[in-house]
Amino acid sequence: MADRADPGVAPQAHPDLPAWLTERAQSFEQWAEVTGTSETWDFSPQSLDALEDLIRSRCNSYAESLAARRDAFLQGACWYIGEVVCRAQGAVWKFEPYAVKGAELPSLFGEADPSGVVDDPCVGVPGEDTEEAIYPMGAVHGLFSTEDELGNPIAQHLSDLLGDSDEYDEEEQ
Repeated sequence: MADRADPGVAPQAHPDLPAWLTERAQSFEQWAEVTGTSETWDFSPQSLDALEDLIRSRCNSYAESLAARRDAFLQGACWYIGEVVCRAQGAVWKFEPYAVKGAELPSLFGEADPSGVVDDPCVGVPGEDTEEAIYPMGAVHGLFSTEDELGNPIAQHLSDLLGDSDEYDEEEQ
């Protein structure tokens, strides 16, 4: 069982979210410069392929990506992924922390062991529900998954987050 954040706080209005979003937006240019490919980051669906390659060049496993989740590079990557989804699909940022029953609710990208909590933001349709939301940092970690829950082989990609976006399909042709 998990505990949910204060039900009186809408995920779009969580008090931790604005500061994180502002910090990420303000540091975007610096993040882009540090990647060495600043001209790539135009928030287009295709730019997710370049970001995926960059993430895979910096992390070799789920454990490495998990350990680096609070580093500036992956924080910037998480924000960028979410912004691409928001711009392509009209999604909004949300944060609804969860913790294993009895544990303290985490702050956004808190210091807690991430195995028993949800402490990262998500993007989804406007409203309070986060059930169908996309977790950009989860997508980063998912790049290193090789099997689904049934043991079937899988290959996840950041572009999968956009589903069958007509806009993305038209631009590929």
